[in-house]
Amino acid sequence: MSDHLEFISCDWGTSTFRLRWVFDAGRVVVREIRESSGVRALYEQAQSTGALAQAERGAIFEAYLRQQLEKLVEGQGRFAEPVPLVVSGMASSTVGWRELPYAALPFQLNGSGLSHAEIKWAGPDWISNTHLISGAAHSADIMRGEEIEVVGIMASEEMSAAREASLLVLPGTHSKHIHVRGGAVVDFQTYMTGELFDVLGRHSLLRASVQVDSTGGASPSVELPGGDRTAFEEGVRHARQCGLAGGLFRVRTRSVLDRSAVGENTRFFSGLVIGSELIPLQSVTCPIFIAATGALANLYSIALGELLGADTGWQCVQPGTMARATIRGQGMFLKTWIDSRKP
Repeated sequence: MSDHLEFISCDWGTSTFRLRWVFDAGRVVVREIRESSGVRALYEQAQSTGALAQAERGAIFEAYLRQQLEKLVEGQGRFAEPVPLVVSGMASSTVGWRELPYAALPFQLNGSGLSHAEIKWAGPDWISNTHLISGAAHSADIMRGEEIEVVGIMASEEMSAAREASLLVLPGTHSKHIHVRGGAVVDFQTYMTGELFDVLGRHSLLRASVQVDSTGGASPSVELPGGDRTAFEEGVRHARQCGLAGGLFRVRTRSVLDRSAVGENTRFFSGLVIGSELIPLQSVTCPIFIAATGALANLYSIALGELLGADTGWQCVQPGTMARATIRGQGMFLKTWIDSRKP
């Protein structure tokens, strides 16, 4: 990969917008801005003004993008020559800037199989090509945004052996289990772990027995104060014994019959939903990597220890690799695109 590849990275999510001026194929961030006007906010703005057609909605997205691009370089002068802009995330969805079809599986880890379009728009004159990257799909599942993350994670040196065969777990609101084989993404499955934790904890019978308001929104991440993880581990074991549907009511009975404290019961609930997600990994024979940091990485590691045994190998992706995943994936895509146009 070129040591001098410079571009503007746009990670346009549902609820956040992140713009970065990057150098060295995504390894160095020169400047960054982050805003809360994600795709959802702009789509709702378009609806409220009657801009229902894609072209009308696109004008609102473009005006916002121009504004943020100018903010990114404000006071920094101008580029010696125009630089490309790479956009990934929900901007290519039905509620985004411009809808694009999903890439089919398998797609290569160099980004060559990703679905994308060169967007023509009235951007700043220091932007050359604008590349909008779409998500990926197979007959029963979809993802949008994670595909470029995976390319970036697997491009790191620490993951070189994993490109041949591995399972990458991306925890979150909609967790993804991504199967890699022969240098390509060949399959994946989505688990609505974080959303189940949030919705059930706030709006079901269980809301009186747990407290999810302080746990970071739609995430099954909870603190384990003083190293106390007994309740969490119990939840993982209960998931293995009873499954999710059969195990959920135990959250309620622990509160009513056992008089468990709310904090302890929340840890049990977290273990139950995370354990339910990870049960299928008991049959996986390739190396497993947890693509998370902080509390989530810790909880997923504990859950895997309960399900697979303490001696079974799995690893957490390094925090630095996670932090650079999107921009490195975009850099990989851009380098592959540039190489494909060379005579």
